[in-house]
Amino acid sequence: MPEAITPPTNRMMWIPLVAIPLLVLVVYHRTFTYPFHFDGAAKIQSNETYQRLNWNHFPKGPRSLVKLTWRLNYAADGGTLVGYHVVNISIHIVASLLLFGFIFLTLKLPKTPERYRDHAMLLATAIALLWAIHPLQTQSVTYIVQRYESLMGMCFLLSLFCFVKGFTSKYRAAWYLGSVIACAASAMCKEVAVVIPLVVLWYDRAFLAESWRELFRDRWLVYVGLFASWLILAQVAMVPIENHNKHGTVLVHEVDFTGDQPIRTVVGPREYLYSQAHAIPFYLQLTVLPMGQSLDHGWRATYSLAEAIWPGVIVVAALGLTIWCVFRAPRWSFVGASFFLILAPTSSILPIQDIVFEHRMYLPLASLLTLIVFGIYEGLRRTEPEQPSSSSHLSASQALVVVLAVLVIVYGGVSIARNEVYRDDESMWRDVLAKNPSNPRAYHGIAHAYVMQGDWAKAIPYLEKTIELHPEYPFKGGYANTFLNGAKKSIELGDVDMALKLLDLTIKMNPQDSEAYFLMAKLIQHQNPRQSIALLHLAIDRDPQNEEAQQLLKRLTQ
Repeated sequence: MPEAITPPTNRMMWIPLVAIPLLVLVVYHRTFTYPFHFDGAAKIQSNETYQRLNWNHFPKGPRSLVKLTWRLNYAADGGTLVGYHVVNISIHIVASLLLFGFIFLTLKLPKTPERYRDHAMLLATAIALLWAIHPLQTQSVTYIVQRYESLMGMCFLLSLFCFVKGFTSKYRAAWYLGSVIACAASAMCKEVAVVIPLVVLWYDRAFLAESWRELFRDRWLVYVGLFASWLILAQVAMVPIENHNKHGTVLVHEVDFTGDQPIRTVVGPREYLYSQAHAIPFYLQLTVLPMGQSLDHGWRATYSLAEAIWPGVIVVAALGLTIWCVFRAPRWSFVGASFFLILAPTSSILPIQDIVFEHRMYLPLASLLTLIVFGIYEGLRRTEPEQPSSSSHLSASQALVVVLAVLVIVYGGVSIARNEVYRDDESMWRDVLAKNPSNPRAYHGIAHAYVMQGDWAKAIPYLEKTIELHPEYPFKGGYANTFLNGAKKSIELGDVDMALKLLDLTIKMNPQDSEAYFLMAKLIQHQNPRQSIALLHLAIDRDPQNEEAQQLLKRLTQ
């Protein structure tokens, strides 16, 4: 067993412990009352099952721990928006502090070069602080439903922190047990946690163990516990394939409506891999230059190698460099390996309906920021003269503080601006539409925002555009009834034109709605008796018991 290593104390440790939470609150201070977006309202806010809490809800499967937190949110304050945001932001603060602790302990290890050990706190603070306030993180924090990602990430980092702490502490067993428990908790948040044992194993060999033999001899029981988390995630394999199809995974297809007939194309592992050749470089670009962010990028799949080959060169080069580091610079190989391993469940060959989602970069972002911070530090160190000509010359560490301050101001400002997009549904979906004018979900999102305001006149053009772009758009169950009720209200107010538009949309959303056909037939019976009769036949075909339709049809055909 290795001897316990006591990391040196640092009197300035309070700086990151205060600065990280404070700056996170500055970045997210306006978001506490921002609403649910996209699928959040239906999955959480309007889901009555989350308003009950009993022992049957004890977490035991994938995502069940996050679902428990939804229930606890409701039990605590009735499910207020402030409550959901407080928890999300708190999770992110804790995750940021854990990232700082993990990097700090790693840099204090005996194998770490002295130039890094001497500035461990500064380097760890720089990485954790940039990670905490980076604009890419807004989707995992402000978009409430992505607590799945942030809570998984927090438990993931806790597992890593406990593992390295177990190596450096005399209370090894307790810390290693904490690592195993945190790994299991992460597995109960999101399926990406499947890679935790592999990431820990790679870290152990790169930073701690002198050989594979030593690694398994001293910590085999820890790995038994870590890999046991796969038993939790194995439940995913028992989910019926129809459920995967419903949630847009495994069985994925795209439909092209630009021609006379819709063309359906299966997105298989090969096509999804080609698509990620574009997605991963895009993530890299957003890391350095966070421009073009969107809640829903709406990318279509890439079907040919020719389209994927040039962006794929970047991905292959990064993979090749990681493999090269395995033999020449093992500790640096962990940075590349952790990036690719954590992205692998969502950004490799397993087809998922959405090609790109920014929250998938929640944890991989730490790897990229590590390379950026160390790259800046090394560049500053190499330009530092061996004997400064004057006392006013900045050392590499002092210059890094200046660069860090600039990056915090820039990234923090961009994050605050990005969060403003989340202030309401309309602003969010208009931002999506600005990035992708052909995204039917964006048009539907804007329409839905107007529907919730009762502004049918503004909603109709966006719904018509939604159906134009995607004639088979999967409107949520009961959504057509909202428009049917709006049509009835318009009839009461004497607004026939509005009623006809709403009934037309009702039929397009739910072609089986007999009442919509009948009401439309009734409204146009004098202006267009022939079309009215056709609509009545459609109403009766869908509901043979519709007596009102039968009576009107009899009267019009006499």
